[in-house]
Amino acid sequence: MDVSVFLAALGISLLELTEAGAIAAIYHNIYKNNLPFIYAILGVAVVLIPTFTVGRLIYLVPLNYILLASAVILFYFGYRLIRSARRSFKGIKKKGGEEKEEGLSVVFTVSAIEGFEAALVILALIPQSFSSALMGAILASLIVVILTAILKSQVAKIRLPHLKFVLSALLFSLGTLWIGEVILDTPDLILPLFFLVYLGINYVIIKI
Repeated sequence: MDVSVFLAALGISLLELTEAGAIAAIYHNIYKNNLPFIYAILGVAVVLIPTFTVGRLIYLVPLNYILLASAVILFYFGYRLIRSARRSFKGIKKKGGEEKEEGLSVVFTVSAIEGFEAALVILALIPQSFSSALMGAILASLIVVILTAILKSQVAKIRLPHLKFVLSALLFSLGTLWIGEVILDTPDLILPLFFLVYLGINYVIIKI
């Protein structure tokens, strides 16, 4: 086993999948069923299973194409999140079925995005040691499942409109960063600045 590859895969997977577990726990508290957890698992699996089964082929796909396509998806769901958050803050009612469907799509998408974030790192680790990267990701997944099951009631106390407000800013920020990386080679360190800017923009949007 390559310990450094194992620890890197474990660390990035823990970081990203914990966020997927948190959003699933919050929606679980709303819907009172396990559908959010199922959608979260599917979202992560859609990304990580191809990463490990055809990892070397994915690694050959130009990263710029992946980043641009992903940025468009992030902007779309960032828009949906802030629109939904604005309705909540304004007290605008929406049909329950549509809101529920939107919620599950958010769980799936956020989970897939978190899986994608982990996959970008894991893809770089696979050529060094496939088995170590795989073991790190699997162990991280088990830890996240256990922690989510234990702490879901605490996590679920987070207010959903505020979460959508913050998540929307995060999605917009990541989308902007990825486009910047392709066009201007923007460094990752600027992400916090993008996040603060979009928090301000979102605040203006919900006040309009």
